Amino acid sequence: MNTAQLTEQPGTSDAPSIWIVVGLLVFPCLTAMVLGSRDSGDPPCNITTSRPALVFSEYLIDYGQDPVAQQPTLTTDFYFRNNGAEKVQITGMEPSCGCLAPSINTSEIDPGAISKVTLPIRMNNEPSGFREYTVTVSYLDPKPRQVTLTVKAVLPEKSLIVEPRVLMVMGAVKSSEPRTVTILDYRPESAAKPMRITGVTGSSSLFTAELAGQFHHEGASRTSISVQFIENAPQGRHRGVINVATDDPMFPMIQIPVIVGDNKRDPSSDFVRVSPEPGRMILDTAAPAESTGMTMVFDIPSRWKVTHCDTFPTNIAAQYDAVPGTVPDHQTVSVRLSINELPQRGIEQAVLTLNATDGDTPEMVTVPITLVWK
Repeated sequence: MNTAQLTEQPGTSDAPSIWIVVGLLVFPCLTAMVLGSRDSGDPPCNITTSRPALVFSEYLIDYGQDPVAQQPTLTTDFYFRNNGAEKVQITGMEPSCGCLAPSINTSEIDPGAISKVTLPIRMNNEPSGFREYTVTVSYLDPKPRQVTLTVKAVLPEKSLIVEPRVLMVMGAVKSSEPRTVTILDYRPESAAKPMRITGVTGSSSLFTAELAGQFHHEGASRTSISVQFIENAPQGRHRGVINVATDDPMFPMIQIPVIVGDNKRDPSSDFVRVSPEPGRMILDTAAPAESTGMTMVFDIPSRWKVTHCDTFPTNIAAQYDAVPGTVPDHQTVSVRLSINELPQRGIEQAVLTLNATDGDTPEMVTVPITLVWK
């Protein structure tokens, strides 16, 4: 086997390299001395580099090659410090997928203060195997900045699988064609004692959901949920959620997102815009009164007459105001959301529905909202 060796060649020397390094170090100093000795009334040229004020202890958290423990939510904290001389304003957080619900202690960070970004990952509907998640944090220090935080993890083999993960019904809907959602529980104890379903509800008037049956087959306890959609749904693409309550402490509430309808609106006159989408509310379990509300802004045609707002869960209260919009023939509707009391534990997906009429035609706009428990 050949072995590579480093040998010193005769007649060679490191002296030239050394003198080059010395020259690179000394030449700028000599130049500065010469230029500095000149009599000049010009002010000195100062070159400064503006560094981001927020410094994180970690920008990437890797849970390693072994699967993380089975749990409803994998929560990761990113600690940071404001090393700047001014207060920092957090302006937004953009997660890489809907299974993430990032939150922060406060939107304003004083100089020298330490805070954290919390990134909960809802694992129930996530596939097993290696996964990478990111959240992009935008802030002013006072310059606009962005920083991306990353979580890498191997998710365990699923003990509970929902098929389909998202129930999507596109185009025309026929009430004569019910859909089925199946919950498969692969835990060994489920064979002798399957989880008991204590309730099945839908978040929207566009569909109903009910328990169709439970049985054990091919090593899994199977729960079937039958979903019936109404015909002639209002125009647009609408969101909802199926809620399956259980007596299982690990999975007290299983939620299945629903997307129904098409998006056939006239872009020249009937376009609808919502901000932010999705929404996010923070629920404080220790002090429910301190739970954080939010405001959703809808840009809708001015000929629409807003009638009311529906929320799921109903623990969320909604109040709205409509004013003329900045776009011709449109109006702006601001909906303020607040928490009356905490919803049932396990509800992490909420929905806001803005109901309106266009003459005799019903209209609706639905927005998903992530509930972050702390």
